[in-house]
Amino acid sequence: MADNRTMAQMLQAPIEGYEDAIVVPPINANNFELKQTLINLVQSNQFTGRQDPHNHLRFFNKVTSTFRHPDVPNTSIKLLLFPFSLEGEARIWFDKEPL
Repeated sequence: MADNRTMAQMLQAPIEGYEDAIVVPPINANNFELKQTLINLVQSNQFTGRQDPHNHLRFFNKVTSTFRHPDVPNTSIKLLLFPFSLEGEARIWFDKEPL
C-alpha cells in the first residue's frame, strides 16, 4: 500500500506513545512551589531555536542557580523550569521530543 503522507508529515516527530521529555523526580519537600517571579525571570530570555543555544543555557543556569530550597535538589528545580525557557519552534520541538 502506498504511503500518501507529504514529506513534511513524514518528518514530524512522532508523539504518540512517548512520555514527557523531562521527568522530574518526586519532590517530598513541604511547602515547595516555583515562585512566579522566578518563572518570569526564566521567561524573560526564552529560546526560540534561532539564538545561540550556549548563551541561552548560560543564562538559564545563572538564573536557576540563584534559587535554592533546602529539601529540593537544584537539578529538580532546573528540570521544572526548563520548559518555561522555551518558546516558538523550540517549544514545539521540545513538546514533541521523545525520550
